[in-house]
Amino acid sequence: MGTDGFAMGTDGFAMAVVGLMLAIFGIVLGFGIGSRLAEDVTDRKTYWKYNAVAYAAGILVSALVWATGWSVLAFGTVGCLGGVIAGLKMGYGEAVGPWVTHDRFLGLNTRKGRHPRPKRTASTGTGWARRRPDGEGESDEPELMSVSDPEKRR
Repeated sequence: MGTDGFAMGTDGFAMAVVGLMLAIFGIVLGFGIGSRLAEDVTDRKTYWKYNAVAYAAGILVSALVWATGWSVLAFGTVGCLGGVIAGLKMGYGEAVGPWVTHDRFLGLNTRKGRHPRPKRTASTGTGWARRRPDGEGESDEPELMSVSDPEKRR
């Protein structure tokens, strides 16, 4: 078919679909990365530092993609950047910066008497030992089913 408009239109549509799929994949991947980064965030300063690193990395990767001429991959990099930013905000939980205006506009977090999120502190151990409630024993494994006193359930 060569140079007729139908073949070119089909190629353009296919590239748009691939770009959209890469953008969605980038958002999901970036959200996972942002959520994991948010686990280490203990204060606003660290939150903004991680945001700055995400922006710098996203801009650098996008510039490299555009320099190579693979413009379809730019959808994935922009999606990943957006996912990291959203994952950081959702994982951190507290509204900071422009998110305050966003949350106020949507009417989120406006309950009266809402207490601020407690600051996270680094604890020793990993996995269950790190997430274990204060009153729990020194076991390295979580208690999946309580069978300590079955008489209380009757």
